[in-house]
Amino acid sequence: MKKFLSKLESKLDGGSGGGSGGGSSTSSAPAPDLGSQPSQRHMYYHRKQYGVNLGSWFTLESWLTGSLFQGAKDPKGSEMDLLHGLGPEKAKQVLESHWDNFINDGDWKWMTSQGINTVRLPISYYHFLPGSSSSKLMDGTEYEKYASVYSGAWPRIQRAIETAASHGIGVLVDLHSAPGSQNTDGHSGLSTGKAGLWDSSKHQKNTIAILQALANEVARYDNVVGLELLNEPKNNNGLQGFYEDAIKAIRKQGGPAAELPLYLGDAWDLNHYAGWVAKQAGPGNFLVVDHHLYRCFTKEDHSTQAMEHAKRLQNGGQTQKMLAGAANTLGGSLIIGEWSSALNPGSLQGQSQDEAQRAWGQAQTGSYASLLGGSFFWTLKKEGAPDGGWNLYSAIEKGVIPSGLGRPRQAPGDLDQRGNHAGSQALESHSNYWNSHGAKGDHRPFSDGFQQGWQDANLFWQQGGQNQIGFSGQWAMTRAEGWKRQGGDGGIAWEYEHGCRQAIEAFNQMLRG
Repeated sequence: MKKFLSKLESKLDGGSGGGSGGGSSTSSAPAPDLGSQPSQRHMYYHRKQYGVNLGSWFTLESWLTGSLFQGAKDPKGSEMDLLHGLGPEKAKQVLESHWDNFINDGDWKWMTSQGINTVRLPISYYHFLPGSSSSKLMDGTEYEKYASVYSGAWPRIQRAIETAASHGIGVLVDLHSAPGSQNTDGHSGLSTGKAGLWDSSKHQKNTIAILQALANEVARYDNVVGLELLNEPKNNNGLQGFYEDAIKAIRKQGGPAAELPLYLGDAWDLNHYAGWVAKQAGPGNFLVVDHHLYRCFTKEDHSTQAMEHAKRLQNGGQTQKMLAGAANTLGGSLIIGEWSSALNPGSLQGQSQDEAQRAWGQAQTGSYASLLGGSFFWTLKKEGAPDGGWNLYSAIEKGVIPSGLGRPRQAPGDLDQRGNHAGSQALESHSNYWNSHGAKGDHRPFSDGFQQGWQDANLFWQQGGQNQIGFSGQWAMTRAEGWKRQGGDGGIAWEYEHGCRQAIEAFNQMLRG
C-alpha cells in the first residue's frame, strides 16, 4: 500500500512540487509550532513578492545611468571602463555621490504607495568585500587594485536594507557580477565579452567563499528575503555543479544562513532547473528558481505582434503553460526576477507604443500575480525621457502597468466562513479521490492541514500587511515538519502538506476574484 500511495501521491491536483521528505536538505530550518503565528522572518521569506529592481544603483549599466559614463574609456560597457577613464580618486567621488542620491526616501515612499513589497538589489562582489570583514577575498580579482574606491559601498548597502525594512519592504540581494564574470555582458563587471568565471576554478572557489560570507551578512536582516547566487549565468556544464557546491557551502555554516532562501538563475533553461531544484529543495533547504522574461531582443520577438506576445501569456497560451508547469513543479518557488513592458518597434504593427506596451505589460502583471511566487520589473528608474517600457515610474504613470503590479487590495469580510466552506469541499474531493484508489480513511491530516493553511493565509493578509503567501509549497512543507514534530505520522504527512498548500492557493484564488 505504501508503494501504491507513493506512486499516486504526486497525481493529486497535479503534484506538489517537491515533498516534505525529499530534496538534499543539509539543514533544518525551524518550523513554527502548530497554531503559532508565523514570525516576521517567515512572513518576509514566504510572502508573494510584488517587486521592482533597483538597477544601476550599485552595479552600473551605462544605458540606465549614462551620465556616469561620460568620462569612461571605450567601450563604456562596464564599471571597469568607468574606473579606467576616471581613475580611482575621481571614480570614488562620482560613485559615492551616486550611491547617496540615486535612490532617496521619496523613492521608498513611492514604492510603498504603489503596493511594492520587495526590491531586487543588484550588487557586485566589489561592492561587498572592501567594506566588510571579508576584504581578503578581493585578492586576485580584477577589481583588487580598486578596493579603496568601493570601501564605502557595503555600509551604504546595509543602510539600504535597513531603510527598506523601515518601509516594510523586503530585499532580494542579487550577486550581479562575480570574479571573472559569469556571463559575457558588461553588467557582470567587465567588457571583455568573456565569461571568465567558468574558465577558472580559482574564481569559482573564491565566488563560493564570497557567497558564504555574503549569506552570513545578509541573513542577519529579517527583511532580506533571499540571496541570488548569480545573475544570468552563462549556461554551461559547470553551472549545476557550481550551484550544488555553493548551496552546500552556505548551508553547512549553520546559523541564519542555513535557512536563508537561495535564488538560482535558470540560465534560460527553465525546464531543467525547475526539475532539478524541485529535487534539491526541502523544508530545510528553501530554493527558488529565477527566470528572466523579455520579449524585445530576438528576431522572433521582433516579428511577433504585441497582442500575440500577450496572448501567449494568457488563457493557456504557450508562455503561460511554460510558467505554470514550472511553478507547479516547484510548488510556487519560481519568480520572474526581471521583466519589462518594452517591445521592439517590429511588434507594434499599427498599434501605438503605449497601447502595445499596455497590452503586454498588463498581461504580464496578471499572469505573474496568479502563477508565481514573485516578479520584479526592470527597473525602478533610468535617465532620459519617460520610458514606459523600462522605467517603472513612467510605466505606472502611462497606465502601461497597473499600480500595485496586480497586487490584490481587498478581501471579503467573511473569511472564516469561506474557509470552512472551501475546506469541506476540498476534503470531499480529496477523500473521494483517495478512497476510490484504495486509500480509505477519514483523511483528517488533510483537513487539519487545510485549516492551518487557511489560518496562515488569513494571518499573512490581516496581520502581515495585506500580503499573500506566495511560496505555498515551501510553506506547506514547513508546516508539515511542524506537524510531524508535534506527533503527526510522518508516513502520511503528505496529506497534511497537500491540505495546507491547497488552502493557501484557494485563499489566493479568492483574493483574485
